[in-house]
Formats: sequence, structure tokens, C-alpha cells
Amino acid sequence: MSSEIRWDKMREPCRLTVDITVPQALNLQEWGLWSEVLVKQGAWSADEAVPAGLAHCSELELPFITVFLRLSRWLLELGRLPVFSPAQFIAYAPKEPASAEHQLVFEVPLVDLMPQIAYETAVRVARDICLWMADHPPTDPQISNVFDAVDRHVIQALSSVVPAGKSTLPVLKGAYAMGIPFLHLGLGVYQLGWGSKARRLDRSTTERDSAIGSKLAQNKVATANLLRAAGLPAPTHGVVRHERDAVAVTAQLSYPLVVKPLDRDRGEGVTVNVMDESSLKAAFLRAHELSVSKQVIVEKQVPGVCHRIFIWGGQLLYAVKRLPMSVQGDGRRTVAQLVADEVQVQSRRPPWLRSGIQALDETAVQVLKHVGLSPDSVVDSGVLVPLRPIESTAWGGVDEEVTHTLHPDNIAAAIQAAQLFGLDVAGVDIISADITQPWHQNGAIINEVNYAPLLGGGEISQSHLPRFLSALIQGPGTIPVTLWPTEAAALQAQSDSVQGGRRCFFTSAEKTLSPSGQNIPMPLNTLSQRFKALICRADVDAVVMCERT
Repeated sequence: MSSEIRWDKMREPCRLTVDITVPQALNLQEWGLWSEVLVKQGAWSADEAVPAGLAHCSELELPFITVFLRLSRWLLELGRLPVFSPAQFIAYAPKEPASAEHQLVFEVPLVDLMPQIAYETAVRVARDICLWMADHPPTDPQISNVFDAVDRHVIQALSSVVPAGKSTLPVLKGAYAMGIPFLHLGLGVYQLGWGSKARRLDRSTTERDSAIGSKLAQNKVATANLLRAAGLPAPTHGVVRHERDAVAVTAQLSYPLVVKPLDRDRGEGVTVNVMDESSLKAAFLRAHELSVSKQVIVEKQVPGVCHRIFIWGGQLLYAVKRLPMSVQGDGRRTVAQLVADEVQVQSRRPPWLRSGIQALDETAVQVLKHVGLSPDSVVDSGVLVPLRPIESTAWGGVDEEVTHTLHPDNIAAAIQAAQLFGLDVAGVDIISADITQPWHQNGAIINEVNYAPLLGGGEISQSHLPRFLSALIQGPGTIPVTLWPTEAAALQAQSDSVQGGRRCFFTSAEKTLSPSGQNIPMPLNTLSQRFKALICRADVDAVVMCERT
């Protein structure tokens, strides 16, 4: 009799041991409040089951160890390790007989090719935070201290250690929720699915994205040149190295202008609404200082707002209107009061969830002036008040979904642009005054074609992840894998599968056979290792295994 192997059962656990003693003076009421604070920030769900194996724990040990295990898993995730399954309790016992010091042993899923220090850091910080929370009530300042410690000692500390882009964790978390297995291949590249059903992902990009296309897309001038050559609407600009050349370019372009570094992204060094020579020179100096190559783009500004059109596999996934950082009027408070209140609200959130809004500064005042407002203005309820000239990664912003209002010609242009660059996944940015109108009627342009666009970074994008993954992976992405008690039974199952049209492989810990029965030499000596080797191959439709030959 065979047994079917589930993907989560084939994941190797990472066993962790930590020295931690439950405080005997633990205030259970305050501890429950701390737990509620963490649940509110998404550390775990309020209805998550208590880890198995804790039944023998005391009244103090049970809640303390439960929070520690959940916090450890959450910190691993915040540190960009895709550890989404609950931690499994193994043991909590004195380090030595009659000792007051204790050791806690537990397991979390192992993420291959990840540095051990990432696990050690998350667990150490979780221990220190738990012990600190046990001695402090959950007041606003103390809660802020906890979040600041997580940001500093986990998120920032591991950002240079754990390879992962901003899209990686949201995509993998979406895959986990859909039961799609994943495997880290190194350098932040993951395989989703097994064998012939597998796909490979780096952030939001797939193995089908063109390396040449990505190279072109990451250069603003090359992007514009290729778009223009293909008959698509592209920016009109000049590339200059000196201030005098920037002034000369305006003779061909005329104001208003956009000035930006040739080789920076995230909106760094970008100045819009340049209306005269004085502001042109100031914008040039700012962009020139930030440019690695000391080249600056002086570009004809077109009216409108940037719209990110996310294309996958030659079709539209979703689109958003990218509005600058703003506050919303309420008909009562001045703009200055709205900003101050929102800054205060954001300061109480974890650092990694803050919007990035800042107190009113000169840039915000100038933007307000440009739209006919001042810090003392009172704006009608529901009206957005911009505080920055554009949306950017550096400044933040507000996304508004426009997926269902895009004009078909704009969708077609975005799809054509992605295909022009050979990108399976692309974020095509169209600047348009009205995205419901075709680009060729209102002077809209394709400003950028983005390789590896952010996916899953906000609520709108996250809502489209299931559709993205469903199109990327067939079903759960698994192939039939069965475990048999004897080699003879496994080989018979392989033969039946091959006759049924599947490329079925056999493996034990000692040997692996192709569908034709040919031995496949491997420098591996465990069943788990050989199974992992097979699911990395694109020619494997099924696997039969036996533990011993």
C-alpha cells in the first residue's frame, strides 16, 4: 500500500534551541494585552491554535511560551524568511537537573540556502522582547520601543543578510495560502511548484523574462529610444552632462520640464514642473549630484498623472493611478492640522508600516501653493491634498485602482511595450491626464517599462496575487509523489505511471532511475535530498519512492 506525500511533509525542519526561563512574576493580564497588541499588527491571528505539546505547561508557562513561539516565527517573516507555518514546540526543561535555567526547543520550516544567523537573530530578539514585555506594561511608549527594536534588530539587521526583494515575501505568502510549494534556489530566487509544473521567480519576475529586455528597461534613455522606434508614445528629452547644455536643450523642448538623473530610480533626484531657467539650473545640480554617471535627463513634461499598468503573460493584471503623498480634507481642520494629526497617527504604527508622511516642509508648502492652497486652508471633506509633486518610492504616495476604467488602447500599448522588451512580467508606467481616453488622443506617454515591478506591496496589489499565481502555476503546482513499502512495489508503480504517459522517476536513498529505468548517478545519500533533486527537474511528471532498496 502506498501513501501520497504532501509537500509540507517533505519540508525539512530547522530545530532551534534557546535559553529562556519563564518569569515567575509574569502579570497574565498585561501579558494578554501585549498579545492583543501583536495580533493587531498582524503577528498572528487571534484564533490561531495553541502549539501542540504544551498541555503539561504551567499557568505561567503556557501563555509565555505560546507568545514566544509565535513571535519567533513572525520575526523570521519580518526578516524576509518565508516561514509561514506555526512553530512546533518540542521541549521546555531545565538545562541541568534542579537548575533554575531552562532551555526551550522548537522547530520551524527550514528555508534552504539561508544563513543560520537569520534564524539565530530572530529567535534571540524574540527572547529578549518577551522578557522585556514581561517587565513592562503595554503603554504607547513601551509598544513603540518594541516595534523600534524589531525594526532595528531584525528588519534592518537582516536586510543585507537575507536575499529577497520587496515582492518576494508577498508572492510566497500568497503561494503558501494557496498550497503551492516553494523552494529557495539561492540569491532570493525561488521555485514554485514541483518538476514539470514548476516555475521560477525572482521578486515578481519569472524565468521567461528576457535578460536583454531587462537590461534595456533599466536604462531610461534606451527605454525611450526603443519605444519610439516601435511606434509607441515615448518621452521627448535630451541627455546632458553640463548645466549649459541643460539650458540649451530647453530651446527644443520648451517649459514645463522634468529633470532627473539618468541612472537612479525610486524617484530620487526628480524635479517636475520646472518653469524657468533658474529652477532648471537648480534641478540640474540636484540630479547631477545624484547621478552615478553624471548624466541628467531634461524631459518635456506632459500633463497628467502616472499610472502603473501591471502586465503578466501578455495580459492586464491590474492598474493603479499613482497619486502623490496626500492628506484627505474633512471640512474642519486646516491642512497643517491634517498633516500634524496624520504624522502622529503614523508614529504609533510599526516603522515598517508607516506611510512615510512628514511634517510640513518647504517642498510641501510649494506643492500646496502650486494647487492654490496654503497650510491654513480648510479643504472639503474627501478631497485629497497633495504634499509632494509626484508619487515615488522615496516620497511615498497613494494608489487608486483603475483596472476597470483603462481605455482598451492604453491596455494594448502597455501589452505591446512589455512584449517589445521581451518581459513576461512588466510594470508599464503611462502618464496620462485621463486614462479612460486613448493615449493617441490626449498626448499620453509611456514613461517607463519596469523590470521586476513591485507586486503585493499594497492592498490593491495583494488582492490580485491569487489571480497572478493561478495563471502562473497549474493548480497547486505539485506532481504525484507516492511512497511505497518495497522497491518492487515502487518499480511496478513507476511502470504503470510511465505506461499512462507520465515521465515518472523512481528513487530511494541509494539510487534513482529514469522513466526508462536508466540509473541516474547522484552524490546524494538521503531520500529527502534525492526527492528535492528530482522536483528541481523540468522533465519530471511524477515520482515514486521507497525508503529502502
